[in-house]
Amino acid sequence: MALAGPNGAGKTTLFRLLMGFMRPVAGRCRIGGVPPAEYRRRHGVGYLPENATLPRGWPGRQLLARGADLSVHPGQSRREFTLALERTGLDSATLSREGRKCSRGTQRRLWLAYALIGDPLVLLLDEPFSGLDTPSRRALRHEMRTARERGAAVIFATHELSEVERLADAIVVIEDGATKEARALPGYGNSPVADLEAELFGKGA
Repeated sequence: MALAGPNGAGKTTLFRLLMGFMRPVAGRCRIGGVPPAEYRRRHGVGYLPENATLPRGWPGRQLLARGADLSVHPGQSRREFTLALERTGLDSATLSREGRKCSRGTQRRLWLAYALIGDPLVLLLDEPFSGLDTPSRRALRHEMRTARERGAAVIFATHELSEVERLADAIVVIEDGATKEARALPGYGNSPVADLEAELFGKGA
């Protein structure tokens, strides 16, 4: 499912609610029938923030090793760490560099691999395509489709309707912290992006 809307509409706030980092001032927020923080403790949630910052001094491989240690049982951590390294598509030299000194695209690839550790059944991706080159975008699409095929709920926020067209089976448009529109997107894989934009946001220049 895709979340769309202008900057400041509330997409990132919704993700923070779903992670249990914030509490709603009204209503309830639940994942699998339980509060988000409780669900996250029990099952884990894959989360990619829009502006994730790597810890100072940490190389990429250290971030992924830490994620594997925290996300799975000790007997599985080595396998998950190796898989996370493969998912980045980065060479050994890049993975050994301090993450903060890498390009934004490389940092996003590291955080994406981190979010996928343990194959969580809920994936929250905030602007996941920001800063990614074409090969990285294709790899991310593959991972998102794979996660969906294994039964995961994949929710991503993006300004890029071309990615919505490629990946989403439903879209929720948020404006001023409220749902403006929600609909399924059957068959949109073959529809021009301009048609989707016009339907959701109206015609314009």
